[in-house]
Amino acid sequence: LEINLVALTRDLDPSDIYDELIAGSVLTFDDVERIEKRDTRRDRTMELIRILLRKGPNAFQVLMNSLESNYPHLHDMLKEGLPSTEDI
Repeated sequence: LEINLVALTRDLDPSDIYDELIAGSVLTFDDVERIEKRDTRRDRTMELIRILLRKGPNAFQVLMNSLESNYPHLHDMLKEGLPSTEDI
């Protein structure tokens, strides 16, 4: 996640994937509330990433599943485990 931080904070709107993350038992409603208190989309994405990093390895898989349908380019970038070309 940290390697692709620039692309994630630029492209991801966390509200697009809350449902999948809650259904996958990765986020709680309290987590969502904490994320939504942030002023900008970038800050909300950063808070989501901070929370996900504390949730364990299952959180990454649930994130990947949610990105696959909502943000396929981010899914592919994370799956490859490589930085995006703009980050190089």
